Amino acid sequence: MNLVSSRQPAGRRIGRAVPASPDVRPRSLALRFLAVVAVGGLGLAAAACGGSSSATTTTVALSAVVRPPDLPLQGCSYVLNGMVPQGEPAGIQPDFPPFAPDQAAQSAVSHIAAHGGTGLVYGFTLPAGVKLFAGPDTGRQPVATIPLSHSILAADPVLWTTPSGEHWLAFFVACGGEHLYWVSVDQIGKADATTGAQAVRDIAMLEVAAPYTQTGQASILPLTIVDGQLTWNAPAGTHALVAPARGQLLGF
Repeated sequence: MNLVSSRQPAGRRIGRAVPASPDVRPRSLALRFLAVVAVGGLGLAAAACGGSSSATTTTVALSAVVRPPDLPLQGCSYVLNGMVPQGEPAGIQPDFPPFAPDQAAQSAVSHIAAHGGTGLVYGFTLPAGVKLFAGPDTGRQPVATIPLSHSILAADPVLWTTPSGEHWLAFFVACGGEHLYWVSVDQIGKADATTGAQAVRDIAMLEVAAPYTQTGQASILPLTIVDGQLTWNAPAGTHALVAPARGQLLGF
């Protein structure tokens, strides 16, 4: 099983694809930094790495629908083929408080479970100051903020579009609990204007790109939820895919 890697568009600064398939290689340290990193651990389960939110009826129901990728962790880094991919940055333990998915998250996940959704075969480096929400709703208080001198590598995130046309990225954070974190693409620019503008351009390019399963290049792909796991809903091809919605906190 190869790590999914997507070649980034020329000039992109924030996104990075993981060294996944041998035919797709990051072209710079910045690209590698954001690469789609698969994580896992030697004998360490994701559940051992972080608190989940308190149980409620709605939270339990949502947890039964979607849960973190079924990949092992080594510390707070995803593992593939028994090891953390060589050259990839190590994830660190987040100090994020437990939270429960909000109503917007429950609605989004239920829609994906019933009708399918969209994921990006691509990676984004989210800088310090970006706010993380319990669902795609900026009308609520964020559940965490990426701290100074840190970033989050969001690999192959879910792409959710609200009825008003706003884009959100959703992903789990290794050692960061059992629920999806949601980031408003519009609000990325409030933490870093250049990064936010680049994210908007990258998503627009990915939406018109040929499918990764055919080209080995970054694109959007359909996804669904199977047995509580977010899963790519794409025809088998020559390019391997890693489970979507993987994120990890980095110490730089």
